[in-house]
Amino acid sequence: MINNSIRQLEDNETYAVIDMIPDDKGTYVYLTNIKDEEDLCVRKQIKEQDENVLVGLENEDEVDYALRLLVQKNLEA
Repeated sequence: MINNSIRQLEDNETYAVIDMIPDDKGTYVYLTNIKDEEDLCVRKQIKEQDENVLVGLENEDEVDYALRLLVQKNLEA
């Protein structure tokens, strides 16, 4: 799990974690820019040297997959 609900990403913008969805491919982390809530960002959380880090998604197919997970989760709620 990510310890903080606010993260600064590689673009030096600050994002709030709005959701996390664990999956067999990893844990997808959904963030929104705190200055522009329409700026949505998705990262994957991985374990690197005993630390959880956020990495970019591999390709457009993975972005689509992560977004489908989010939609499916919210439709079930």
